[in-house]
Order: sequence, then C-alpha cells, then structure tokens
Amino acid sequence: MPEHVESPYCGCWGCIQVAEKSVGVCVVHLMASADGVQVPRAMPGLNLCGECNDRMIADLRFVAERWDEAQEALHSGSGGGGSERHAQRIEAPVPINVAVSDALLVARDNIWSVVLRLVDDHGVRLPEDQTTPSLAEWLSRRQAVKIAESKDKMFTKTAYWWIADAADWIATASYGQETSVEIPEQYCKRPGCGAQLNVVETRAGTRIVRCSGDSKHAVQWDTWSQMLRARKPRRARPPKLGRV
Repeated sequence: MPEHVESPYCGCWGCIQVAEKSVGVCVVHLMASADGVQVPRAMPGLNLCGECNDRMIADLRFVAERWDEAQEALHSGSGGGGSERHAQRIEAPVPINVAVSDALLVARDNIWSVVLRLVDDHGVRLPEDQTTPSLAEWLSRRQAVKIAESKDKMFTKTAYWWIADAADWIATASYGQETSVEIPEQYCKRPGCGAQLNVVETRAGTRIVRCSGDSKHAVQWDTWSQMLRARKPRRARPPKLGRV
C-alpha cells in the first residue's frame, strides 16, 4: 500500500478508508478539507455535491470544445507540420511546441484513464469515435452519472481530479505560455465567483481578461474594455454658447 502524499490522487490506506466510510458527503470536498471544516452533502445517490458534479461535467465539455484550438497551438508558425513540395522546393516542417504537445498528452492520458476504468468496472462499450474530444463529450453526456455514483468512492474522487487536471492542461495549451497582471479592484461578475481579474497576454500576442478563480471565465480585452467604458457615467457636456 503506498504511503500518504499531499495530493488529490493519494491512494494510501488512510485516504481509502476515509473515502469509503464517508456517508452522504462530497468525497472531493471530504478529502480536500481541513479538520473541523464542514463538508457539503453529496447529491442523492452520488458521491459528489452539486458544485463538484457540475464542475466535472463542465471540465469534460471544456476539453471537448477546446481540443482543436489546443492542437492548432502545436505549431508556432503557419502551414502545418508536414513537408510540402512547392516548385522543386521542400518546405521544412514547422517546429512543434513541446509544452503544448506535453499538455495534450497529459490531457489525453487522463481522459483515457477515466474511460478505461469505466470499461473495466462498469462494462461500458466505447463509442465508435474514440478521439479525445469525442470521448470527453461522451463522458459528459452519457457517463458522468456512472462516475459520480460509483460504489468505489476513490474512483469518483480520482476521476474528478483526472478530469480537472485534463481541463487545466487544455487551458494551458489553448492560452499558451503567457504573462498575467492583476487589474486593480476588478473582479469576476460570474454568479458565485467574484475572483480577481487579470489581463493576460497569450502566446499569440492577443490580450484577454481572465478570472483568477476559473480560467474558463474569460473575455477578449477589447470586449471587456468596451463593457467597462459603457458602465462608466459620462460627464455632462457644457451647453454650447452662441456668438455674442
């Protein structure tokens, strides 16, 4: 049995016992909460609270929706990665962005880890389209309940973090290596959020405004600037004076 480690993936005997003996509470919050902190109740028949269940499904859909965008970031230039012949001339392949490639690999492995556990433990049949974005969409629409209601509560907890980690890696691949600066006294307006807003310059040189609490709460800089200007009260113009 492995030793305890400070990680959401810990599978030591103590963590397994805590998870398996939990009754009616969210297994994700239970494993992450400090002693004495009240743990939210799980939804009826599930191992997750409503917040964690919704977040897991949203993360799966985020992976599905952003996968193609992340793949486009594999190459730093245009024209794709293959060699093409132009008038007796061979174009060299465009270099692959290793950081993005690694992010896609981790995200793919995490999604497949969840899928294979469902196949082994629940006997589910895989869909015909077994690409990573299609599998993520399939999990969100058809298999999320099986993950959340599994009799193996450690699987529910581990699958939740595998999926969350996959979404984080896809966000990193999509947004790229970036610079981020806090916007003073500006906070996310999404319901229930309120985290600090940052202005971020992506790998492509574009600027976006992103919530520090949830990377999926983001808007283009130009759009945000227009919204901010629209909310500011306009100074009344002085009346035009006629000629004397």
